[in-house]
Amino acid sequence: MAYQFLTMKTEGRVLTISLNRPPTNPLNGEFGLELFNAFTEAGQMDDIAVVVITSALEKAFIAGADIKEMVAQDPAAAENFSKLLQETNSTLTRMKKIVIAAINGHALGGGCELAMACDYRLMTSGKAFIGLPEAGLGIIPGAGGTQRLPRLIGLTKALDMLLRGKTVTPQEALEIGLVDRLIAPENFQEEVLTFATQLASGAGKALGYIKAAVHEGIDLPMDQALAVERKYSAENSTTYDAGEGLTAFIEKRKPVFLNR
Repeated sequence: MAYQFLTMKTEGRVLTISLNRPPTNPLNGEFGLELFNAFTEAGQMDDIAVVVITSALEKAFIAGADIKEMVAQDPAAAENFSKLLQETNSTLTRMKKIVIAAINGHALGGGCELAMACDYRLMTSGKAFIGLPEAGLGIIPGAGGTQRLPRLIGLTKALDMLLRGKTVTPQEALEIGLVDRLIAPENFQEEVLTFATQLASGAGKALGYIKAAVHEGIDLPMDQALAVERKYSAENSTTYDAGEGLTAFIEKRKPVFLNR
């Protein structure tokens, strides 16, 4: 599928999606739909184990929504836009692949919300900011921010950030658990790809099932959550990689996983 605002590049079992809607990748309905379609397509790529989402722009990952479009929205349009972005981000959470947000610039509003839907958040050290500044504009986060931020960093810290429309530096984001790792800008793309390639060299099917079990079970009562785990354990047991991993252990050799 051809896209206007992004490109997709495959390197081994790693797919990199580069966002490119100058000047700061502002989110509007058209861009949101492209993201939804691209993430859906990525989820269906059997040979891909890890998806990296980054920006082709120098200073911004996604610096928020397209304010000019938002101003013109009536309540119905605003709700539909929120639903589109929520469903787009939820596609990342449901994807049975590891998803890395490679945050190489400002990640504000919808950019922060997209990053929080990923499994890892790697950010450049330096002058960029990340957070949810919507309250300062008299609006609220509408792409999952009010729900994902408390689950990620805890209720008290999240509520303070949300109510004050607070954005933080990369170092502050690392300290509160909003991002997982900081990387120097000059080494950023190389180190992100190295990390993604290391993940992709593992048993991709098992990683996908682990992710699915965690997300599907985390809000369920324990007996139901354990049933989810059993279901995915059984499904994974039929994969090539599961057989290879067990056989390699018995034969005292390193397994060669094929993401099958």
